[in-house]
Amino acid sequence: MKIIADLHTHTNISEHAFSTLEENCIAANKVGLEAVGITNHGPALEDGASHWHFKSLGKNNPGKMHGVYLISGIELNIMQDGSIDLEEEYLSNLDLVIASFHQEIFYPKDKNHVNDMLNEAITNKNINVFGHLGNEIFKFDYEDIISKCNKYDKVVEVNNHSFVQRPGSDVNCLEIIKLCKKYEVPIMVNSDAHISSSIGHFEDAIDVIDKAGYPEELIVNSSIVRLQDYFKHIKGIDILNR
Repeated sequence: MKIIADLHTHTNISEHAFSTLEENCIAANKVGLEAVGITNHGPALEDGASHWHFKSLGKNNPGKMHGVYLISGIELNIMQDGSIDLEEEYLSNLDLVIASFHQEIFYPKDKNHVNDMLNEAITNKNINVFGHLGNEIFKFDYEDIISKCNKYDKVVEVNNHSFVQRPGSDVNCLEIIKLCKKYEVPIMVNSDAHISSSIGHFEDAIDVIDKAGYPEELIVNSSIVRLQDYFKHIKGIDILNR
């Protein structure tokens, strides 16, 4: 299996990450990727980027940098009430919107609380991808949410970083991926790199995907043609020609 783009990476705009946008692009090119996404944390996190960062990133995307296609994005925070932490006027200029739970600002009461907030978020047309859903802290009714993803045009991320940083993610992700296979929900494989040397490392994620027997043709970033088609579909843009 070949993954040609890493669409969830952080730069040092997020204070707990360590590399610049250019360093991330150079690293992506070095490991043979064709595209890289810059998806810093939304402003609700203490070290999240401000709205100015996302406004500038969206409006000033050069299309390609250091030999790789540049995808301008964000990792939004799903809040306690299911809302998100950046207004539509800033999201509209971005290529990709990932939405995730982070325990620093979301305190789940129980499994039903998480599930209710995902049901709120899944109807939000600005969200494209649900990030690191396998986190044990944010357990939910997997079948309820996964079975609705195609209806609301949502992709499920398999996050390589989770297998190191979020205990239990291997078991949970396997169950989620099997459900994605059952309902033919597309997935996206990302590193969630917080330093450039981690970009393009998907080994643990691919291992779990293989165990689930998930079809490569449903992985959004497994070919440049699929990736191009995906962005034409969700944003009406041709990432290869802009």
